[in-house]
Amino acid sequence: MAEADVEAAILTAAGSGPFRRLVDLGSGTGRMLTLLGPHAQTAVGLDLSKQMLNLARARVSEAGLEGCELRHGDIFSTRLPSESADLVVVHQVLHYVSDPASAVREAARLVAPSGKLIIADFAPHSLEFLREQHQHRRLGFAEPEMARWLEEAGLGQVGVTTLPPAREKGLTVKIWTAVRGRERQSRAA
Repeated sequence: MAEADVEAAILTAAGSGPFRRLVDLGSGTGRMLTLLGPHAQTAVGLDLSKQMLNLARARVSEAGLEGCELRHGDIFSTRLPSESADLVVVHQVLHYVSDPASAVREAARLVAPSGKLIIADFAPHSLEFLREQHQHRRLGFAEPEMARWLEEAGLGQVGVTTLPPAREKGLTVKIWTAVRGRERQSRAA
């Protein structure tokens, strides 16, 4: 799958905005911030790698995104306020983490009422060499598994877009979207 196709699908999934606050978890080089940041009043990118944060800072600065902040942070414990972001993005991160369900819960916790979470990652595949050569911990995610995690995290209206590989032995990319309802449902005791 060409990265331009993935980015176009993410823009479509996000909608036109404007977004009050964008949060990008696992920002890497900052590409999602430069893609979606122009549609956000403020943006926060978190990453554990200080090297990646430096690359992201340079990219965000070149893009002229003054309302964008980059922080050293953990996807499992962001320390950001609950329900504080209109749009939360987790792009090509979950296959690297030890507990993707926990990362999804933390990402969902940040989604404001009527806000959206977008997760882009791989569909299930059998390319074992990615574990050793690229430190992938998971070889993709099945739609029912991701839908369950999103629903258990309190999000609904789960949708998925499938982007087939551009070449024969390429990887299929999935883009999941989920929305927090306007009002959180109170849980009966």
